[in-house]
Amino acid sequence: MPPRTRECLFRVLEVASRALEQAVIPFVVGGGLAAEAYHLRETVNDVDLFVRPIDAPRALTALEQAGFYVWVEDPRWLYKALKDGVSVDLIYESTGVVHVGDETFQRARWMQLDHTRLPVMPPEDLFVMKAAAAVPSAPKHWLDAVSLLASEPMDWEYLTSRAARNPRKVLQAIVHAYEDGAPVPSFVFVRLAQELIK
Repeated sequence: MPPRTRECLFRVLEVASRALEQAVIPFVVGGGLAAEAYHLRETVNDVDLFVRPIDAPRALTALEQAGFYVWVEDPRWLYKALKDGVSVDLIYESTGVVHVGDETFQRARWMQLDHTRLPVMPPEDLFVMKAAAAVPSAPKHWLDAVSLLASEPMDWEYLTSRAARNPRKVLQAIVHAYEDGAPVPSFVFVRLAQELIK
């Protein structure tokens, strides 16, 4: 992304996050910005903010009051906002397998994104979302998931609980990372295998 465009993206991120904070709406940064925060890659095209389902309508209103053009893209999981050519996705469910809940916000990592310190999605949630979203047409999600597992310490109990709705893809990513040397406790394989045969 060109420097000027990145400057605009981070400016919009700051405005959006400030609007949600002023409205007292918990959120975490996800998507490409979270991947960049964890040093996985630098290919960010938009802003993904994850909120609780109950807070999504208020979040949309807060962004509208902050000068965004807003609309409901899909009432099941995605609201959208636009400012200065930058798209902001308000997401409360990802790929049908991960719901954003209180624990997501409690476990958020506060990290520096450009000039703003923001809550970033926990690596366990991000890993499960990336593994679940990986398809041949979007290999970046697979690469992000495997790289994240190799580079970040994980709460494996929490990760396996988050993976219960899509154990096959998560297990595939974990096996791949394990074969590349990532330390994975044996109980993780057992629990995910048990989920597969339920």
